Amino acid sequence: MNSSRFFGISGLSPRRSFISSLLPLVICLLLSACGGGSAGGGGVTAVTGRAIDAPISNAAISVTLFAPLNQAGAQILGTTTADSQGNFTLNISFPHSNAPVYANAQSGTTLLVSYLGPANTLATLSSLSAQSVPNLAISQVTTAALAILAATNQLSSLTPSAYATLLANSRNDILAAAAGIMAVVDANCPLPSGDPDTFSLGRVMVTGTSAVSTANGLQTLTNVSNSLGSSCSQTTLMNLLQAVSASQYWAPELDLGDVVENIVPVIPAGTYHIQGLIADTGINANNPAASGPAAAPSIFDDTAVTVSLSGAITSSDGNVSGQIYGNYVSLSLVLGGFPDSFSGKAGILPSGFLSGTGSEGFSIRTGGEDGSGNLIKFDAVLVTQKATPNWAGISGTSEDGTGCSASLIGFRMHGLGPLVGGYSYNLCALTSSISPNLTLSNGSLPGEDDFHTATPATLSSPLSMGPVTSGGTSYPFILTGGPVPLGSGSGGTLDYVMGANEMIYTANSDNASFFMNENPLDRLLENPQNSDH
Repeated sequence: MNSSRFFGISGLSPRRSFISSLLPLVICLLLSACGGGSAGGGGVTAVTGRAIDAPISNAAISVTLFAPLNQAGAQILGTTTADSQGNFTLNISFPHSNAPVYANAQSGTTLLVSYLGPANTLATLSSLSAQSVPNLAISQVTTAALAILAATNQLSSLTPSAYATLLANSRNDILAAAAGIMAVVDANCPLPSGDPDTFSLGRVMVTGTSAVSTANGLQTLTNVSNSLGSSCSQTTLMNLLQAVSASQYWAPELDLGDVVENIVPVIPAGTYHIQGLIADTGINANNPAASGPAAAPSIFDDTAVTVSLSGAITSSDGNVSGQIYGNYVSLSLVLGGFPDSFSGKAGILPSGFLSGTGSEGFSIRTGGEDGSGNLIKFDAVLVTQKATPNWAGISGTSEDGTGCSASLIGFRMHGLGPLVGGYSYNLCALTSSISPNLTLSNGSLPGEDDFHTATPATLSSPLSMGPVTSGGTSYPFILTGGPVPLGSGSGGTLDYVMGANEMIYTANSDNASFFMNENPLDRLLENPQNSDH
């Protein structure tokens, strides 16, 4: 048994004091079937929720069929007004229909919307609790995702599968639009004239961009910045990109969406080895538009983690606890006597990723907070005891348009945070069974800086990445490479955990990250029969 955390630099980063600000609007919904609802409809479902972080006093809450509130074809199933603490309850009789259901929350010009799933599925639910699905939320992320679908006229026919596909293929576009909405709601950037509310703003920000068609040359983040204008700084958007991706409320929505299709824990009962990387963003949840210095990423390694039949996660040293519900995972990691909390997705690593008899493994991608409210990330693998990484076994279809040869993995990575926000790199990866396990080189077309579109973003030379070592111990599921200049950073280090959908970049006393859309490096299985869309 070994639980350890090693800091890449000595000491801890300075912690910024809490700064009071308007917090993001998030409404978590608790859906529980009442009166024996069935697929035929007619059963009444109690929809109970609250505005969290800061109460959203007197918010107008509604549940609609076919489309979000104020959109063509929307049919209102129920409405209520939240109390002074943001609490509300609705009783809904869902119809016998596979039409999509949406939840809506409006306060002034802030309109946030969320996709809940097909009506006939919701009508059959025995219960969905805040404990089992704590991030079934109306948020900037869900609003941004639906804005893309609104721009392509897909709202009235939306399905869980189509929504999952959008999340996998358009993460960077959703992040960009979510940051734009957040800038208005939380960072005092003015709502542009002509936009009646934040959902309409979201639609404007993605229209004509690569978010709605890869044939469009206009990048989503570029259009978000143009839509908000000079009164909203690029630094604000850079910080909000990172804040959304690191939040335990919104990070899961970039991978999971709002519909839990299978409540059986994806991780079977057994004893596992967890190995991963914790990265502080330097951003506090109370002031997500600002950032400060952050300690270098830390390794977390524990060889005695147990998952029960019910999905409870524990470790014999008490440093790991949590719950797995379907693909949704919540974790608490106790380090130095203080717990850090995380939420996100667990998915199955393809069999080729691992070596060893009977090897089985899972990727864990989460956002979270430490005890001071600082946003932190935790990417990890959870593998059977004798499993070892097989980096050479990673293969599959490259991301479109990278121009890499058949022997290489083509992908794009999109920068988040003040160091690299807006920078997108078009890369080819060579995998190997021996170190360096991953070698990155430029694709056939250069990347770009979305804020300065005439500026290409390229590696100055190929980057070799091999296992992280600390204190004489090698951690083979975590690769590192550098020094490498990326974005506005110089002499930095790039780290990657097997199966993660991001790479962590550390330079200039800060941690940034590069988010990826679906490609062979981060393509997971949601269950043994289904691939991650």
